[in-house]
Amino acid sequence: MASGSLSGRAQTVLGPVAPEGLGITLMHEHLLVDLRRVFDEPADARGRALSRQQVTLSNLAWVTKNWASSLDNLVLDDPELAAAEVMLFKDAGGGTIVDVNTADLVRHPPVLRDISRRCGVNIVMGCGYYHAGFHPADMAERSEEELADEIAADILVGVDGTGIRAGIIGEVGCSWPLHPNEAKSLRASARAQRETGAAITIHPGRHVDAPFEILDVLERAGADPARVVMGHIERTGFDADTLLRLARRGCCLEYDWFGEVRPAYPHGRVDVPSDGERIREIAFLIAAGHGSQVVVSHDVCFKMRLAAYGGPGYEHIPRYVAEWMRAMGIAGDEVRRILIENPRRILAFP
Repeated sequence: MASGSLSGRAQTVLGPVAPEGLGITLMHEHLLVDLRRVFDEPADARGRALSRQQVTLSNLAWVTKNWASSLDNLVLDDPELAAAEVMLFKDAGGGTIVDVNTADLVRHPPVLRDISRRCGVNIVMGCGYYHAGFHPADMAERSEEELADEIAADILVGVDGTGIRAGIIGEVGCSWPLHPNEAKSLRASARAQRETGAAITIHPGRHVDAPFEILDVLERAGADPARVVMGHIERTGFDADTLLRLARRGCCLEYDWFGEVRPAYPHGRVDVPSDGERIREIAFLIAAGHGSQVVVSHDVCFKMRLAAYGGPGYEHIPRYVAEWMRAMGIAGDEVRRILIENPRRILAFP
């Protein structure tokens, strides 16, 4: 359970706040991030030349289809640009952004604090570890207890001596099949949840069975599935029956690729849904009685997804998607539940 100072409150980079003040909340974003470890060198000469160019409107079509092959696309490192994009979110009615960078994705606590102050938007910072491709070199030597203690300290004390505290565990990264160090990271996250009360947010492996395996590991380690957010639901490829089976496990289901326009995903899928299809799937979950488990976001982590580069930015959900949900038959109180009430419950410490 949370310490007395956190119980019933959400923790932002500016300190604990009343959850009633969070407003419209994006549950899975990245304000500053470096993903160049996933760079995919093109095989052809034209692709290699394009891969070293800065992202511009003239090459955006190529970048959108080859996102991992553009070095510039894989880095968000401009605090001023990040603040400008956050202001677009605020101007659209947004209140809170959950930045799910972990220790191995590189966090910038003072920068996040400065952006929060300047923009008047709550920012909740993540902690823990991403998937095995980003783990530190000594991850295999670190014990589960050491990892759990580190995660808990990020929440209860602060990150890297800054005194700025994390408010959620994750995004905890997983592969398919699950790497042994990822399983250890999951168990450590569960231990840290038991100590702090923080919710856990998950990047599952790219297989329909991955979320179930992850939940098995977390529950055996004592995690509360109701305080686990399973991310990237739309890219995992569930049929209706499997989606309902996952929902019945009690975890939160996160549709976090809103604004994504690529039907082809470079890991075997060519049917990534559109925003309209996402909304229809959410309506299906609501009709099945699982509306209290749904949260949404954009997972902005590339330049091509920023408004400044022609992408949806962080404003897309409050400015457009909320109205599209209502136009497609989702009642206003259900829209409010998805955008405000469900995140409020997840981010508030018990």
